[in-house]
Amino acid sequence: MAFGTLSSLGAGSGVLTYDVIDKLKKADTATMVTPFQTRKTNVENQQKQLSALTTQINLFKSSIADFKDGELFQKRFANVSGSSVSADVTSGVAVQKITMDVEQLAQNDIYQSKGFSSETTAINNSGSDQTLKFSYGGAEHDLTLKNGATLSDLKDSINDANIGVTASVIDTGSDTDPYKLVIKGSKTGKDNIIKLDYGNIDDLGFNQKVYQSKQYTADTDLINNSGATQSFKVSVNGTDYSMDVADQTQVKDFIDNINNGNLKDSDGNALTGVSAEYDNGYIKIHTQDIGDISIADDNLTSAMNDNTVDSNDNKVQQAQNSEFKYNGTEVTRDSNKIDDLVVGLTMNLSSIGSSTIDISQDTDTINKTMQDFASGYNSIISKIQDLTKYDPDSKTAGVFQNESAIRNIPTDLQNSLFSTFLSDTTIKTDRNGQEYDQKITLSASDFGFSMNRTGFLDFDSSKFSDMLKNKPEKTDEFLSGDDGAITKILNNIDNLTKDSNSTLNLLNTQYTNEEKSFQNTIDDANKRIDTKYQTMAERFASYDEMINSYNVQSQTIQQSINAMINAKS
Repeated sequence: MAFGTLSSLGAGSGVLTYDVIDKLKKADTATMVTPFQTRKTNVENQQKQLSALTTQINLFKSSIADFKDGELFQKRFANVSGSSVSADVTSGVAVQKITMDVEQLAQNDIYQSKGFSSETTAINNSGSDQTLKFSYGGAEHDLTLKNGATLSDLKDSINDANIGVTASVIDTGSDTDPYKLVIKGSKTGKDNIIKLDYGNIDDLGFNQKVYQSKQYTADTDLINNSGATQSFKVSVNGTDYSMDVADQTQVKDFIDNINNGNLKDSDGNALTGVSAEYDNGYIKIHTQDIGDISIADDNLTSAMNDNTVDSNDNKVQQAQNSEFKYNGTEVTRDSNKIDDLVVGLTMNLSSIGSSTIDISQDTDTINKTMQDFASGYNSIISKIQDLTKYDPDSKTAGVFQNESAIRNIPTDLQNSLFSTFLSDTTIKTDRNGQEYDQKITLSASDFGFSMNRTGFLDFDSSKFSDMLKNKPEKTDEFLSGDDGAITKILNNIDNLTKDSNSTLNLLNTQYTNEEKSFQNTIDDANKRIDTKYQTMAERFASYDEMINSYNVQSQTIQQSINAMINAKS
């Protein structure tokens, strides 16, 4: 210890030393400072333990939050029997059974072209730029292909149109003409069909169907023997093309008229990309167009609608709706995701077949939550018991042994749970075998709760499950009603932790103020002690200087006396 420049303290007296001052100062510190430091340390420990306890209580509150407003009891579980559907269900959906007979899955439109030698093979060899009519799901777009445009250019034009169709060129690995253009619609449903009128560029092989007539014995057979001129019509993507077929027209003449461009729209434009031939007794009409094509040959002998051959291998998949029976009722949708029949229930169709969806209360989750509730409750009780205990053998006490606000928490929580009662009725049978209703009162024990001798909560899961199964409304009311047990516990916890005026927050404020007060007391005491012993050191130094002066004078006198004695002897 040092005080300013008083570095020679004790040199004169050998008594008034720093060691003496240190001992005196330590004695004063032990009396004036140490008790308050000990109390401050205790308060800091109380604050730390209070913070940990508050956090634990709030976590417990969060774990049972689903009890509020009965949300826990609104949880649902969808058990699916069968593999044709899967189901997801949200809280609150009515408990019910649903039968689903899936007859057809929704699909999207997919086409592939014929094979080409390279993705850079030119497909517009018309000698001029061409505009292709392209539509998907009713949205139309014009595609411009420059003269000499390649298969890859058409792919890019379709993708750049950004109307929900993806195009790609794939290498099939075939030895000849391995490259194919694949176009795929993004949406399912029969209305989401792809239409591409490419009759003015090279054939891509997107023919939908081969239109075939009935069988004739020769191409000189009559196609019109009705006695009057008839109309032959072809509709392509909504545009009608027609030509007159005179009475007594032969099959070969009919074919020539088609190939000579006599099929025209109302503006006189000829239908391109359509050709006809006589093949083994059949009239066959081939088209290059992809999309909606239909033929009307009423009153002619061809009967093409009855004999049309589905022979288009390049139609990979046909756009179609899903079709299913919902509880026996026929339903169609444009998707395999069905979420508009029951609010909160989403059914995903996956295959043809029958399935049953059983929507029930999610008892497993509810039971698990109750077990977690009991465990969380007991963790809080254990924590508080540890913080408030007193060990008579070691004579040590928990930090809150004398804090009634903490000691009362277990009692308040216990009262919230075990002071809840419900009125109910049960059926009894008298001695004559007659049934009658008897009023009863339900309490926590009826729902599987009891307190053991150590102050912890016991939970009988099987007893609770029986009540949940047989009296679900009463179970909900007992726990989550406006005056239910869990509601009371949540309110109790809010009183402990929710705002600045809550019990534990007020206690924390008290500890904070005490810690500041103790620190101020310690600072003031240290300041007084420092001042006191600084002054003492200065006085000791003054006294030591006087003693040193007297010592010097004494030595001088002693030397003179000794000299006089020596002279006389």
